[in-house]
Amino acid sequence: MTNRSTIATVFAGQSLVTVIAALAWLLAAGSGSGLAALAGGGIAILPGAYFAVKVFSVPAGAPPKQLLNAFYRGEALKFVITVVLFIIALQWFADSFLPLLTTYIAALLVYWLALRVGVGIQR
Repeated sequence: MTNRSTIATVFAGQSLVTVIAALAWLLAAGSGSGLAALAGGGIAILPGAYFAVKVFSVPAGAPPKQLLNAFYRGEALKFVITVVLFIIALQWFADSFLPLLTTYIAALLVYWLALRVGVGIQR
């Protein structure tokens, strides 16, 4: 697997977990909870997508310092984007915090699980 296909696999997994969680919350607690769950998954996915675009925008033959700068800037802005998205989501879904948070965590776990099992790593 290439790095880009690894990223696509992680984002597909996060999207799948988000949709399943949103459907579960929708059936269990109603449309507000389902939408909050979608928002929680989106908060996990969107900043990660920004980070991937930022890091992979550096050409393959670029000096290590340029790659490191893209990595640090991407990670810092990823954090800011996450905080801003949570602030916005909490304004809309203040009464549905549990679905928002649990789906956010579930989508993040997909990423951490992919790191743990080494999705796409050539051995």
